[in-house]
Amino acid sequence: MPDSKPPIDLDRLTVPELAALIEAAQAKREEKLKGAKEALLAEFRDKAAELGLSLSALMSPAQPASERKPRRGKGEKVAPKYRNPETGEAWTGRGREPGWIKGKDRQEFEIKE
Repeated sequence: MPDSKPPIDLDRLTVPELAALIEAAQAKREEKLKGAKEALLAEFRDKAAELGLSLSALMSPAQPASERKPRRGKGEKVAPKYRNPETGEAWTGRGREPGWIKGKDRQEFEIKE
């Protein structure tokens, strides 16, 4: 193990010393993360080149956004299919059945257009 240093006794450090240690640790972390990203990108470039691809071609989306199917809107308003003749209450036929139609023939309550 290179340069084995004794562990830092955090209990003995003052608040400013702890703040400086945290700042130094974060800077070191950012430095190592940057190096790791660069190494990973270089590895990806090499592997893509082995396949005859560029890294940008490898990272491009498989399907252009313009060809994707549009999502159905959530909560779209739907015209009611059934109406309670006594109260005029309407139901679209989606979701939980209202009590006035439960167990009955739905054709009796269909809204004729």
